[in-house]
Amino acid sequence: MKELNLNIFPSVSKEKWKQLAEKQLKGADPSAKLTWLNAAKIEIEAYYDQEDTANLKYLHDFFSQINSHKWKLYEEVQVLNAKQANEKILKALMGGCDGIILKVEDDQILGPALEGVDRTICDISLISSKEVDSVGLNGFKNTVNGNCLYLGQKDDPIDQLVSSVSKISNHSYLYRYAFKDFFLEIASIRALRFLLGTKGLSNIHIHTQIRIHESTEHQWFLNTSSAIASILGGSHSIDLPTAMGDSRISRNVGNLIREESGINEYSDQCRGSFYIEALTDKIVNEVNSKLK
Repeated sequence: MKELNLNIFPSVSKEKWKQLAEKQLKGADPSAKLTWLNAAKIEIEAYYDQEDTANLKYLHDFFSQINSHKWKLYEEVQVLNAKQANEKILKALMGGCDGIILKVEDDQILGPALEGVDRTICDISLISSKEVDSVGLNGFKNTVNGNCLYLGQKDDPIDQLVSSVSKISNHSYLYRYAFKDFFLEIASIRALRFLLGTKGLSNIHIHTQIRIHESTEHQWFLNTSSAIASILGGSHSIDLPTAMGDSRISRNVGNLIREESGINEYSDQCRGSFYIEALTDKIVNEVNSKLK
């Protein structure tokens, strides 16, 4: 096979792009015409290149030093009936899940619900509005009274990160919801990991829950795109509920992403993307300005 000579392609610069864009826009200023605001109220330009990442060595240095990790697929199960919950839990674990998030209010049925589950090889976590006996569980505890910071469905990305960084003290886990914007989701988690790292909290487990869309058809795409974005950003675990409540499809989406895409291990795969690097930097600066 003949080796490609990449030097035959003309060099491109932001200035050249602006000239071409201005011509195609019939004299209009590309910066004014094509710039828009994303969900974080951050200005997004139509074109990014190496000029936009020239001063981002601090991000490169940070992400080059953090350890990679394998992300985990979780499934949420509501425990109302021990037998029914047990069937769902076993089916989820046999279907490829690495852990279960149990929504439970009565610790009397917690034991029967976990019958046949080897808790040493999977993560079992609790969500409850009251204290529940969690002896023998190795995941995050009660999100209200335990060691997991539950953020709720905050729609403002900057607000979510400000809450995360300012309230994470004395917690080991962070439970957040994904954003629908693919690139914003990646950059938000990268920014979160950097901000936590500057506080010596790089070991915080970040769990991301995919949001439910009002359209069942749209949810199929959102489950896949949001999950991939969350993984690329650096989430340690994800949960992909469907609008129709079909757990089998959720598990299959997660397993396909892990087995077919090859992104089963996080190691900052998005480093080098001019847009994502620049967006991460902007989010970090916005959050830091709010925290002052």
